[in-house]
Amino acid sequence: MADIKPFTAVRFGGNNVSKLICPPYDIISDKARKKLTKSSLFNFVRLELPEPKGSIDKYENAAAILTSWLEKGVLARDNAPSFYIYEQVFSDHGKKMVRRGFFAALKLEKPGAGGVKPHEKTLAKPKEDRLNLIRAVRANLSPIFGLYGDKGKVTVKLFAKISKTDPVSSARDSDGVIHKLWQAGNPADTNLLRKALKSQNVFIADGHHRYETAWNYSQECGVSGYCGCGYVMTFLCPMEDQGLSIWPTHRVVELPRDFDTRINKYFDVLPASIFKKCETKLPQVLLLYRNGKMAALKIKNSKILSQFMPDKCKSYRELGVSVLHSVLLHDVAPDKITYVKDEKEAVALAKKRGMAAVIVPATPIEAVKKIALAGQTMPQKSTYFYPKVASGMAVYAL
Repeated sequence: MADIKPFTAVRFGGNNVSKLICPPYDIISDKARKKLTKSSLFNFVRLELPEPKGSIDKYENAAAILTSWLEKGVLARDNAPSFYIYEQVFSDHGKKMVRRGFFAALKLEKPGAGGVKPHEKTLAKPKEDRLNLIRAVRANLSPIFGLYGDKGKVTVKLFAKISKTDPVSSARDSDGVIHKLWQAGNPADTNLLRKALKSQNVFIADGHHRYETAWNYSQECGVSGYCGCGYVMTFLCPMEDQGLSIWPTHRVVELPRDFDTRINKYFDVLPASIFKKCETKLPQVLLLYRNGKMAALKIKNSKILSQFMPDKCKSYRELGVSVLHSVLLHDVAPDKITYVKDEKEAVALAKKRGMAAVIVPATPIEAVKKIALAGQTMPQKSTYFYPKVASGMAVYAL
């Protein structure tokens, strides 16, 4: 079960850090990186997604920048270990949402073998990149995003109470998302949070590559007991929080030659309008764009799902992304697929490249939990928890 502890965060000085934070590394485009770099000499993107400088590689440069910022006081360590309450206020398709949770140091366990439950597969290249970075800076620069159960809403109520006080830092990012951070270091709050998590599993919502990297680094260090490398900075959010929002991630891909054969054999082709009506009740329905036309694809019967995914649980088999990768694109490598979070952008990119776009329904939060508890992992980019947790609100020095 989850073992958490307070930590002494390294943070930017000043209350307003709008020009200093950045998104996590894996969603920062080259254009966005340039814009963030120009916004401030101290924008966190220089650490989160570093660049080489002369003969110094990007990882060594990140370490040099971090050391410089600490020496100049741009970043400073807090005076005592704390948990950090974190709030994001955002618009989700026109609806105002508020998501709250807290940053903690989460004890690392062998991936998939303990109380920390993954739900997505990982790739070697991103893990190698993040491992090289953590070796150089000896810190968790951006957090894992984990979910836990709070049926009594004990922590939900605590977060709501603390959110009525003045935060230690706040920001508004380029997407209009408001970020606020509170330091919760008094014994009553820390004991409440540790007790609330003690009997809970933690389900990784985002940051699978970072979690496995942290584990690999801890094994390199030969950690034992409660030293810093045995933990990873994690944003923990209760599943009962009303601000949880999961967006789908769509695919742009060059279709296999026998794609029509697969469709005719395994799917009913329906009008595109069916997709919006069915996506919540029948999450295995897909929307396909190709050659200027849209159509919905509905699996013909559940026996097909069992045929292609015999070792998977029911929740796994019924997901659109599972159907897509197991039935339609089972022989297409992940690096041959472009992942796009916006439906219109996916279609536009498919038109530009002369490819196809597959629009997938969002993954229900309950499915994430059931699949993780079954010890199974979904295809990469099966979930997109919106908004992303910002990088730069807090750093966990190892």
